[in-house]
Amino acid sequence: MNYLKLSPVFEKIAKEYKNSRYIINQGGTSSTKTFSTLQFLTILAIKYPYSIDIVGLTQGHVKAGVIADMPRVTEQFGIDFYKYYSKSEKSLYLKKGTINFISVDTIGKAHGGRRDILFLNEANHLNYMIAEQLIIRTREKVFIDFNPTKRFWVHDKILDKKEEKTAFIKSTYKDNPFLEKEIIKAIESRMGDNNFWKVYGLGETGTLEGQIFSNLEIKDFDKNSFEYYYNGIDWGFSNDPFAFIRSAIEKDKLYITDEIYQAGLLNKDSIPLVKNIINFEAVICDSSEPKSITEYRNCGINAFAAKKGKGSVESGIKFLQSFSKIYIHPDCKNAQKELYNYCFKKNFNGEILPVPEDENNHLIDALRYSLENVIGENKISAIRGIRI
Repeated sequence: MNYLKLSPVFEKIAKEYKNSRYIINQGGTSSTKTFSTLQFLTILAIKYPYSIDIVGLTQGHVKAGVIADMPRVTEQFGIDFYKYYSKSEKSLYLKKGTINFISVDTIGKAHGGRRDILFLNEANHLNYMIAEQLIIRTREKVFIDFNPTKRFWVHDKILDKKEEKTAFIKSTYKDNPFLEKEIIKAIESRMGDNNFWKVYGLGETGTLEGQIFSNLEIKDFDKNSFEYYYNGIDWGFSNDPFAFIRSAIEKDKLYITDEIYQAGLLNKDSIPLVKNIINFEAVICDSSEPKSITEYRNCGINAFAAKKGKGSVESGIKFLQSFSKIYIHPDCKNAQKELYNYCFKKNFNGEILPVPEDENNHLIDALRYSLENVIGENKISAIRGIRI
């Protein structure tokens, strides 16, 4: 056996393994998060009769990533990777266990067999519905790694909820004691590139290029402590969700307090959900469904049609950008996802255009509707106390 080169990241994985269902590695470039995970999985496959699946988005991604790394990993254990690797089956047969290298780009592929151990490599490229199906078919442990280019389902569905024991390991190139000086120099040369350095240098969650809102913060607060609230609805049914949002304004800050976000809701289903939140407050609704607005009013909800009009999207966005902070309550997971991922369009040359993407913005539209009667005020502080 050759000398095992174990980084601090490996040591953290080994420490957390026994008591954790999820072992999540968020890290910058060259931090050993993937290599250390592969080392640990190799040990498991040597010692135990485990079926281990390493999953990437495409086979090209898997081949260029983890499969390319595995010969260097197994060499440290005195194992010739190519002797025990079946290229046709894409499986590595070790002393007791098997490591399978697979790609899953559709939910149908995720409905396959079960496994003992799952490793979702570069999970930020995987769709959550696919990942969820793989996870629920995993008997023992789930390893996840990624470069934190933006907030995604790992943060919302696993780290925030922590329904099962979760180990979170954040690493940077400084956790790699074996890194060549030339690579260190190349990484540190990008220190002035704010978003690159934040993600790949510091291993912190970055922001999307062209992100519209930079004034967001997830914050726990008393959602029932405000004097006035603003409510909005964007209708949806099959493909698009029904989206309701409630917010409050205090000085120059906007607080997102409540949301309803669900596809397939009939009006008779959504009406009691909305009533339970708003009491007798007004609700500004997407004007495209006057029948729904009438049905809401007949059921005792003060529903009004949004005015919309030319330039209303742009003015609404500028108004939301003008708040010093938009605080999003931790309960509002979908509002977090929409607001953090809302971006301007790009042209074919990758240049950012002053036009927002018209997708995944249902709660944002509802939020704009809810505030339309106060948009355009010269001072945000002046709108406190205005009611419909």
